[in-house]
Amino acid sequence: MKKIAVADKKVCVACGVCLKTCTKEAITIFRGCYAVVDDAKCVGCGLCAKACPAGCIAVAERGE
Repeated sequence: MKKIAVADKKVCVACGVCLKTCTKEAITIFRGCYAVVDDAKCVGCGLCAKACPAGCIAVAERGE
């Protein structure tokens, strides 16, 4: 099964590191508050999760 990045909006500080890290441009910052992952663009590579200083991004199986 394919994977997808998932951001926890309660922990996210909207620093933008994930935006700069994502090679697929699958992440946006919603109203300056938290990261949102576009599931149509995300390939589940996990680069954003590794780069996130707040640790709020995890890689999960799609459909969970």
